[in-house]
Amino acid sequence: MQIEMPLNARPTGDPSEPVGILTGRPWQSRPQPMDETIDVMRRELPLDFSVSDQLLSLLAIRGLTDGRLLEGYFYPSLDQLLDPFRLREMDLAVARMLQAVHAGEKVAVHGDFDAVDIEVAVNSDFDVDGITGCALLTEMLRNLRLGDRRVEALPAFIPDRAQDGYGVAGRMIREWAAAGVTLLLAVDTGAAALAEIEQARDAGIDVIVLDHHIFDERPPAVALVNPRRDDATYPNQELCGVAVAFKFAQALAQAEAGCLPERFLDSVLDLVALGLVADQMALVGENRILVRKGLAKFADRLRIRPGLAALLKVSGLDRGFPVTAADLAYQIAPRLNACGRIGRVMTALELLLARDPVQVHALAQEADRTNTRRKQADLALKEEAIDMAIPYVERGDPGLVLASSVWHKGVIGIGAARLVEQFQLPTILIAVEGDEARGSARSVAHVDVKAILDCCGQYLIRHGGHAQAAGMTIRSADIPDFRRAFLAVLRDEPHCGPIPETYDLDLPLVSMTTQDVADQVSELEQMEPFGAGNRKPVFRCQGLRLTRHPTVLGGGAHLRFSLRGQTSAPVDGMPALSRDFISFGSGKAWRRAMAQLPGREREALDLSWDILFQIGRSTFRPRNGNYDPVQQLLVDIRPARES
Repeated sequence: MQIEMPLNARPTGDPSEPVGILTGRPWQSRPQPMDETIDVMRRELPLDFSVSDQLLSLLAIRGLTDGRLLEGYFYPSLDQLLDPFRLREMDLAVARMLQAVHAGEKVAVHGDFDAVDIEVAVNSDFDVDGITGCALLTEMLRNLRLGDRRVEALPAFIPDRAQDGYGVAGRMIREWAAAGVTLLLAVDTGAAALAEIEQARDAGIDVIVLDHHIFDERPPAVALVNPRRDDATYPNQELCGVAVAFKFAQALAQAEAGCLPERFLDSVLDLVALGLVADQMALVGENRILVRKGLAKFADRLRIRPGLAALLKVSGLDRGFPVTAADLAYQIAPRLNACGRIGRVMTALELLLARDPVQVHALAQEADRTNTRRKQADLALKEEAIDMAIPYVERGDPGLVLASSVWHKGVIGIGAARLVEQFQLPTILIAVEGDEARGSARSVAHVDVKAILDCCGQYLIRHGGHAQAAGMTIRSADIPDFRRAFLAVLRDEPHCGPIPETYDLDLPLVSMTTQDVADQVSELEQMEPFGAGNRKPVFRCQGLRLTRHPTVLGGGAHLRFSLRGQTSAPVDGMPALSRDFISFGSGKAWRRAMAQLPGREREALDLSWDILFQIGRSTFRPRNGNYDPVQQLLVDIRPARES
């Protein structure tokens, strides 16, 4: 049965409490389940192993209290995937695809290297979706057959930013028409490509759109499969482009037994997982199944896709540890993204499809070098943008609009995302190029940045996107007026203040041992994969002291904190607080806070501190061989109320 979860903790923070030093945000406890809820969950839990009340509380906080849901959560299976024919027009897409196979038609695949299907500079972190979607469809067409009949598949195409702009490329429509193409599969793009799809139709090319971006008017495609269309009834609107392509392949396999190899769907789950994680889709329900199964493909070192194996190696992820969603998000995806931002876009696609070891090695090295250049540009932009932002943050602006003529338009999207993480404010970074400029926007929860740009449209040449990420082109002279208009609209938003930093539970580290924490880490792995919609749990611990000043790491960018309890509590083993906390990217925020203390860092040692933190498995192997299997990550810190 489904349990209504009574709460004994308000989901709102106390405005009298200080904000966190590292995030600049107030803290807020997530609603807590009652003991009765945990008792009922334990009785209904369909497990053959024991779990702690803490894990059950974390699941209840996430709305997982029903026995059937819990069974699917702990024992995910591809059999639990939703029927692909519940997606509107999937039947039309399948029928047209099978018609093409019967007739041996020429078929092309058009991917996208951007999250928004418009011709503006939307520099998102999510470009891997279109690449993985292209790779999946390419492999599907290679394997799709009805008896001895099959299509003639042309090489997949992904637009080059400099040559083609964004969205469906009109020049390719002309080339394909001249080559005799009669069917085009558009993945992660096409939903808003009215003119281009009409051009294709007039040239005798039918188009199947496999997209997840919103649109105002349906294009003249023979099928538009999109979980976010206005008339959608599909339960999972969090499919990205490659996931829609996977559902298309799943539907073909259901409709015509044997048209694809028996294990084809399993063979492309690595691509689906990579796209879902990179596109920041919610890792719950169907998506969680796809990503868990996809991550398992990375563990099979004998059958892993050669290009992904090469990326694991250049990323330092080939040392025997399980590959996590975080590894995909922060190591693999950026290397593929960099190819389209400041490198050669087809490198990424070729790498995913290549089988020759020499070619794979060369492509992986190229992606890695390009990513190094991207990181250098990203770091320089981030540092400059943070310095520019601080005066506006300190005066209480509800958002940030920052512009520079030295920023590369290929990294402003990443930079905007970094500032949102840092300041929890809607942010637009603008790369000025003479009289015209390109901007990339990122937002916080509950603030629809696309809608706000719509309100400021009189200052924009063009713009588009969605609630959390958008792009625009603007005349350089209009930037000051646009900034004023943007901030004015934001001030009317009911949620324009900083979004609270939420935490799940209190974890009393003072009374715990290092083994207790290691056991907690092992149990939390049952909740993987972590990511959008399923954040790694955040814990609070109160009333701690600094044992020494934080140790500077990474040239001052990162810090290591050593903490202790107010008193020495006896524990049976090595105290949990004997393990330090790592805090990434917090150096500047901590130094700014220390500059405001009367006694500077000396007083910091005398204060009592509350912290928010996460725990997880460490993959760092120090040269001295003293491997610690646990990493304690400091999320935020603030003076305790009694300090």
